[in-house]
Amino acid sequence: MTKNKSILLMLFSAFTFSSMQIIVKLLPEVPLMEKVFFRNFISLIIAYFIIKRKDQSFFGLKENRKYLFYRYLFGFSGLILFFYATTQMLAADAAILNKLSPIFVMILAHYFLKEKINKTKILVLVVSVLGALLVIKPQFNFSILPALAGFISAILSGAAFVAIKLLADKESVYRTVFYFSFLSSLSCIPFFFFEFVIPNFHQLLLLILLGLLAALGQIALTTAYKACPASEISIYDYSNIIFSSVLGYIFLQEIPDWLSIVGGLLIIASSFYLFMKSKN
Repeated sequence: MTKNKSILLMLFSAFTFSSMQIIVKLLPEVPLMEKVFFRNFISLIIAYFIIKRKDQSFFGLKENRKYLFYRYLFGFSGLILFFYATTQMLAADAAILNKLSPIFVMILAHYFLKEKINKTKILVLVVSVLGALLVIKPQFNFSILPALAGFISAILSGAAFVAIKLLADKESVYRTVFYFSFLSSLSCIPFFFFEFVIPNFHQLLLLILLGLLAALGQIALTTAYKACPASEISIYDYSNIIFSSVLGYIFLQEIPDWLSIVGGLLIIASSFYLFMKSKN
């Protein structure tokens, strides 16, 4: 696969995840955990049939299950917080905060994967946190909770990605997806006893589309990273912020304020700087 095809897959993945955000916001009547369930259940079905066709085990090797569980625990918790932030904030603001996750990957990889942190990475960290503060706009009251949820979701997503990196050469992509989707779907069910809405036909279509977009986006992202070094294509994942801004305006008439725009530009600029340094 050529680099250009990998870039197109990254852009497609970013678009699907942005579309997924908009669907989450277009379903205010559907409980949060019900949306999280559909997001994972469709991926579970797809991963199940792929693994069955390849005649592989579903839950991976015993020695890897600790890391598979970490990937589920951090990824599932981060997903809930991200969906919550998306429902309470502008789609673009939630996307901006979520794109802090590579910064936390860098920090966590230093401690768990023994990757070095140099002056460039420290500078990127400082600028990114400043950008996040402009998006969050701390007010020290309950109105800050959605933004904090988005910020924490980025930390948890970073931790989940470190677990994925630890599994990279030990487990197949589809087994990792199946394990995560299976436990995540199962974890949502107890919440249905407290709050569950039987979706109408329109809502059901959107929920199924939500799951399909999540599955397609994950497959495209994984394929792109397997075909091309992350150092060459990772920056294109930040197009998610642009897609979320455009789709948020088209479908929800959302317009980010100037502080969020400046904060987003700082995060993108610092990540682009790190991307160029990594290439060199």
